Amino acid sequence: MLERRLAFGIFKKKDGAGQPPEGPGAPTGDESVESAGQPEPAKARKFFERAQAVHDSTNYEYAMTLWLQGLRHDPTSVEGLESFWKSASEFLDSPARPKGPTKDQVSAFSGKSPVDRYLLNLLMWATKPLEYSLGLRAFESGVKIGLQDAGAWIGKRVLGIAGEDPKAKKDLFVQLMNLFQQASAFDSAVIAGEIACRLDPSDARLTAEVKNLAAQATMKKSGYEEGKTVEAGAFRRNVKDISGQRAVEEEERIVKTEEVQIRAIERARADYDARPKDVSAIQKYARLLLERGTPDDEKLAYAVLTQGYKDTQNYRFKALAGDLNLRVARRQVKAIKDAAEADPTNAEKQAQAAKVERQLCEMEVKEFEERTLHNPTDMQLRFELGQRLLLIGENEKAIEQLQQARGSPGILTQVLMNLGVAFGRLGWVDEAEHSYRDAIASHPVATDDLAAELRYGLMDILQRKATETRDASAADEAFKLASGIAVQRIGFKDIRARRQQLQDLVKSLKS
Repeated sequence: MLERRLAFGIFKKKDGAGQPPEGPGAPTGDESVESAGQPEPAKARKFFERAQAVHDSTNYEYAMTLWLQGLRHDPTSVEGLESFWKSASEFLDSPARPKGPTKDQVSAFSGKSPVDRYLLNLLMWATKPLEYSLGLRAFESGVKIGLQDAGAWIGKRVLGIAGEDPKAKKDLFVQLMNLFQQASAFDSAVIAGEIACRLDPSDARLTAEVKNLAAQATMKKSGYEEGKTVEAGAFRRNVKDISGQRAVEEEERIVKTEEVQIRAIERARADYDARPKDVSAIQKYARLLLERGTPDDEKLAYAVLTQGYKDTQNYRFKALAGDLNLRVARRQVKAIKDAAEADPTNAEKQAQAAKVERQLCEMEVKEFEERTLHNPTDMQLRFELGQRLLLIGENEKAIEQLQQARGSPGILTQVLMNLGVAFGRLGWVDEAEHSYRDAIASHPVATDDLAAELRYGLMDILQRKATETRDASAADEAFKLASGIAVQRIGFKDIRARRQQLQDLVKSLKS
């Protein structure tokens, strides 16, 4: 059903936003970040701010696109990279999650520049984070454009996942070692090299290379550089920092053992207990609890976020608590719906599934109504609210929110489609027709799922118009739309039956 897809925002075409630059200034070939042009943090920051707002509204798919658009302007930003990963993780947990990146996401980063290849590799890996071969591609493409800190950030995660796989081959770790060297991350290069040596103890050349790397890493940590005097106390200071570095590395792992999770949470709890009103301490403690994600962890994280909002009046904590509340509710609803689908003849289970699905939509409406009050200029939030109002049948209220969201970048097609649905329900045929036509004009792809939905919607409205007013031209256009959909997708909805109905309608009106 269209309504079910709208509920979780599957249709997120970005209307061409963020296309790679063209013309003589566009980067080509295997260029580094420097040769492609200096990073532009100010431009990136605008995308990052927008991405954070969209993430807070739970539209994680669009947030991913915005983070990557910001990284196009400043690929060196580790902050942007980390935030992109958080949005991707939430996207993977959402009910709308596909098996990989959506067509719209891929098309936004399908340019031929080295930076676009890097961003596309990031995207592919983020939607399948446990496939370390995809992460290796992202690491390699990042190193090719000269990324060091960001490259090392990626590489450490790839190393953490690959290190847990007993089937991982020696060559993989050798490749990681070499990439870490290019990113000047010598400690990680040594770790990758040592794993490769354990997999093939007979490779004397590799063993010698790893020993040299270890010496190089030790000298660097000790504050020694060729031609310079060792800084007083540098070695002792580095030894003292080892436990802290290990703690950071453990917390940054994507795949954590139970023991590592326990240690990370205990450290975060101690930090939180020491400064319970500190924003970073609250955020970190709640995040680690949610990463482990037991029912008790979720309850505690909800309490930490709620108390954090009371103590700091930082609305982000209340929004995160709301996200958690909705996540739990969605999980419960999914279990009830799965039980109903497994027993389709049980009327009681079907009624219960419909009831809880509506209750979830009503919860979402209340959540987004409050968020729009705190962020009245955020049109993305109004779009999300409009979608939920549409799902519970509040069509006029939905139209009001969606009309305000028309100016929001990247979601014009979805806004117009939803307006077409709402006007159609109210019986405003002309307004619905205009909305669908504008949506089709704003959508550059003619063969994807969204294009089929838009043409089906316009076909439906034109059929109603032809039936009510005996308009032969409307019937003829509706038949052509149905025929075009059938040519591309014969199994789409009830298109066979609708095509036959329209063919009969055209004949009756012409006769």
